[in-house]
Amino acid sequence: MPASKHGRPRDDHESLVLPILAQRLDGLRRPMTAKPNGAAPGQVNGIVRKIIDEVSPSFHASGSLYPDVLWKIFEEHQDAKARVSVETGCGLSTLLLSNMSERHTAFTLPHGDSLQNTQNHPYMQPATTKFVIGPSQVMVPKWQFSDPVDFALIDGPHAYPFPDLEYYYIYPHIRTGGVLVIDDIHIPTIHRLYEFLRDDEMWEHRGDARTTAFFRRTASPIFDPLGDNWPGQKYNRRHFASHEALTPLLGPGWYQAEFGVPRPGAPVSVPVSAPAAAPDRRDLEIAALRAEVAALKSSTTWRATRPLRNAVDWTRRKK
Repeated sequence: MPASKHGRPRDDHESLVLPILAQRLDGLRRPMTAKPNGAAPGQVNGIVRKIIDEVSPSFHASGSLYPDVLWKIFEEHQDAKARVSVETGCGLSTLLLSNMSERHTAFTLPHGDSLQNTQNHPYMQPATTKFVIGPSQVMVPKWQFSDPVDFALIDGPHAYPFPDLEYYYIYPHIRTGGVLVIDDIHIPTIHRLYEFLRDDEMWEHRGDARTTAFFRRTASPIFDPLGDNWPGQKYNRRHFASHEALTPLLGPGWYQAEFGVPRPGAPVSVPVSAPAAAPDRRDLEIAALRAEVAALKSSTTWRATRPLRNAVDWTRRKK
C-alpha cells in the first residue's frame, strides 16, 4: 500500500469522499483499542486480540489498517464462518487472517518492508498461509482457485484499472454468504468500484469501517464473467444517460419501479381519462433501433472510430 494513499483527494472528488473522510476522522477521536458492538471478550481468540490491541499500525512503512477496521474484519470473518481466505497486499490483515482462516493466500510484492515484517512477525502463522510473490495484475489471473473463497480482501495496487482487475478474477470464486472487503474507498478509482458494488444484486453492503467497505455475497446468480449484458447490472441501469432507450427491454415506468423515483429529466405526467393506445409493431421496432444506436454511441468502438468518421465526412464535403 503506497504511503501516500491516505492523502487528500482531488477537489473535484470531494462531494463523493467527504462523508467517508468525516467517518474516518470521527474514528480517530475514539479510543483505538475499543472493541465495537460490545461483543463479549470470551468470543475473541486470544491471539486475535493481541494482534488488534498490541501490534502497532506502523509496523511496516506502507501503513496499516486501524484496529476498528481489524475488528470489523474479525466480526465479518466469524459471522461468515470463513475457512478459506485470499487478499491482495499484506500486513496486519495477513497476521489476522493467518490466525483465523484454515487456508489463507496473500498476493503481494517483495518490495519495501511489508512482506518481510509480516513473515517475520511472531504472531504470523506460516502453516496456514501461502504468499504468492509478484504483481497481482499477473499472479491473480494465473492462480488456480481450488476451493470456493469464504473471505476476500482487495487491497493491492490502487491505480485504475487494477482494483477492477483483481475483482474480476476473484469475484467468481466467492461463495454465497462469503465476504468481500474493499480497502481505500476514498481513492476515486476504488470509490467507483465501491459505488458499483453497492448497486449490484450479487452483493449486500454490510457497512464501512473508515475507508474500508464490507460486502456479503447474496444468492443472486453470478454475473457471467465471459458475457456482457450490461443492462443486467443495476449500476448501469441507474446511471445510463438514455433511460428511455431501455424501455423496450424493461417496460414502461421501469426506472421508477426499480429505484422508487422518476427517472432524471422525466416530464411530469398528467392524468388522462382515456388510456393511451398501445404502440404498434413499427413503434416497437423504432424504439429498439434507438436503443441500439444509444448503446453504440456509448461504446468504446464508437469513440475510437470518431477520427475515421470525421475523415469520411470531410471527404464527402470535398466532393
